[in-house]
Amino acid sequence: MQKLLPWAVCLAAAKFLARHANPLAALGAVFFYATSNTLAGWLSHDYVHGRSPFSMAMRGFGELVGGMSTTWWSNKHNMHHALTNEIGYDEDVALEPALYLWQPRPEKDSPMRKFQHLYWPIPFSVLFLYWRFDSIKYVLKSKKWNEAFRLAMHWSMMLAFLPAKVVFLGVWLSGLMTATIVTVTHQSEEIFLKDTLRKYDFCEAQFRSTRDAMCSNWFSDILWGGMQWQLEHHLFPIMPRYKYKALHPILRQWAKEVGLDFRTSGEWEILVQNVQQLEKMGSLPAVEGNPDSTPIFKQV
Repeated sequence: MQKLLPWAVCLAAAKFLARHANPLAALGAVFFYATSNTLAGWLSHDYVHGRSPFSMAMRGFGELVGGMSTTWWSNKHNMHHALTNEIGYDEDVALEPALYLWQPRPEKDSPMRKFQHLYWPIPFSVLFLYWRFDSIKYVLKSKKWNEAFRLAMHWSMMLAFLPAKVVFLGVWLSGLMTATIVTVTHQSEEIFLKDTLRKYDFCEAQFRSTRDAMCSNWFSDILWGGMQWQLEHHLFPIMPRYKYKALHPILRQWAKEVGLDFRTSGEWEILVQNVQQLEKMGSLPAVEGNPDSTPIFKQV
């Protein structure tokens, strides 16, 4: 329940500011709704991973509040956990032609690639709009009528609670917030092309493809929603997020003992590293024969 409070406070702040007809209040309403939407995403993530009776009872939160299909998201997210940063399986690194995280082959290249370190916020900002569209398409195609009903309730409630411009601009801004947080802990780490992943067991692959972010203040800690403990989460996905801080030094010590590289950066440092990586990938030449992110295993 403690994790629900920041989401509820931000949503209430958005409602309060939306009632005031001035530009600054309108911007504030969009910001607070975007923040509440991002926090709703982390809560939905917790409830899908969780195995407690409360988590199981809250599975519908993803549709009612987050606006995304729980089943659709679970299918995609489980693949990300099992085969992190593996091309053809992990959709979270399947960003081209908008962004290139590895050198493409010449026929799949784009002249815009050399500018991707400048325009990356634009494709990131459409994340939630894209995911919400995919969710609607999935539940209708798969006849998940309970989820479809909750998605319809979500849009009805949000558009009744807040002005449409606040809702849609908030979804756009929260897409940028969430995409930035969920990608920076992976996209500058090792990307597994072809059969390179097969050299490592699951545990070592997670260490090689994942970096933790150390939050420097309470607001960042809330906004990141547990995703700052990304390696801990990937190794122990059903562990409640509040336990990751205590796990962190234990895991770091174990990694030192077995010779694994435990990668950690500050929350701003990790963002800079990602922008630098995008710039590097934009400057390198195309490579004949490199794969694209066409799914090798197509989910039903």
